[in-house]
Amino acid sequence: MGIFDFLKKKDELQRKETNTVVVDMFETICKKCEYGDDIKQLNEHERVFFVTQILEQEVNNGGFSQFFYNSSGDFANELIDSFIKIGAFQTAEICKKALTIFNGKVLTDRDEREKQLDRLNCEDLLNECDDAFYNYEENLEALNYDYIMKYQEFFH
Repeated sequence: MGIFDFLKKKDELQRKETNTVVVDMFETICKKCEYGDDIKQLNEHERVFFVTQILEQEVNNGGFSQFFYNSSGDFANELIDSFIKIGAFQTAEICKKALTIFNGKVLTDRDEREKQLDRLNCEDLLNECDDAFYNYEENLEALNYDYIMKYQEFFH
C-alpha cells in the first residue's frame, strides 16, 4: 500500500466517522426533544444542531416548501442564526432568501403558516432556493461534525 492509498483510506474512514457521529447525534437529539415537540429539552448547541439537520433533511426530501409546510417550519425563524453558528454562511444566505416570502417573521403556528403559504405565490422562489441548496457548496455534514466536536460537552 502506497502513501496515496493510505491517505485515501484514512480520508474514507474519517468520512465514515463523521457521518456516523452526525447521524447518531441527530437520532439522540430527536429522541430527547421528541422530534421537535418538546424543543425546550435541548440546550442552545443541541438546538442549533437540530435546526440545521431538520432543514437539511426536509429540503433533501421535498424542498423548502416541505420544510415550511411541515412542523419543521416551526423553527424557520432560527435557520439563519443556526447555520451561521455552524459556519455554513452560504446556506444561511439561501435560507435568508427563502424566508423573504414571509415578509418578516415566519408564523410558528403550523396551521396559520400553511394558510399563509397557500395564499403566497412563492413556488418559483422556493424552487430557486432548492436548486441553490442542492448544489451543496458547503459540506454541512462536516460543519455539523465540527460543531459537535467543538461543543461536545454540551451534547448529551
